[in-house]
Amino acid sequence: MSFGATLDMSLDPMEETRFKKKHSDLITRLCKKLHFTYTELECVLLIYYKLQKESPDQKLGISKAQFRDVLHAGFDMTDDALMDRIFTALEKGTTHPAIISMETWASALSLFLRGTLEEKITHCFMVYDLMGDGMIGRDSMFQLLRTSLISSGSDDDAEEAVKDMIEILTKKMDLDRDGKISYNDYKQSVTNQPMLLECLGNCLPSRLAVHAFATSFTEAVGKV
Repeated sequence: MSFGATLDMSLDPMEETRFKKKHSDLITRLCKKLHFTYTELECVLLIYYKLQKESPDQKLGISKAQFRDVLHAGFDMTDDALMDRIFTALEKGTTHPAIISMETWASALSLFLRGTLEEKITHCFMVYDLMGDGMIGRDSMFQLLRTSLISSGSDDDAEEAVKDMIEILTKKMDLDRDGKISYNDYKQSVTNQPMLLECLGNCLPSRLAVHAFATSFTEAVGKV
């Protein structure tokens, strides 16, 4: 059963009213930059609040472990090797690296459920940019691909398969032929061929998972 279907969304009416009033300014501000209506954001943040009540650090926010559970159960994102990279891409220099803030939560759901192609390109590139230098080199590609490619043969066979894939991706995406994939290389390649978006590992939810999660708090699933 999906995360959205099993989460208890019930709150005491007074408690819910207090929460909405307390965070009305935040909701108004987030409405201006995220892909949710005011009412949808109230629902998104209420989900966060329910999780926060179960957090080891309630005053700070939900834990990474809780957020990981949401990604696993709610969005079918099960690649543990990429999970920390996904956190890094979403957090963007947060002061509490072990905590997912309310604003980060809302921004993540906006990206996953309603994100534009450009937003997804930026997110995926940040996940894949292991060195944080704005480039995806061959070493980074090898690290990312070797955990996602499954080989029925020996380790040597798997390593050769990874190297072959790196050659294919480099030829397709290294447009300036400098041996690395820059953000501009990646963006132009994905814009021309959207299937390349998650070429180095899954860091976005599937369409089915997006639809299922969205129906847990909004009827506007056609926008997903």
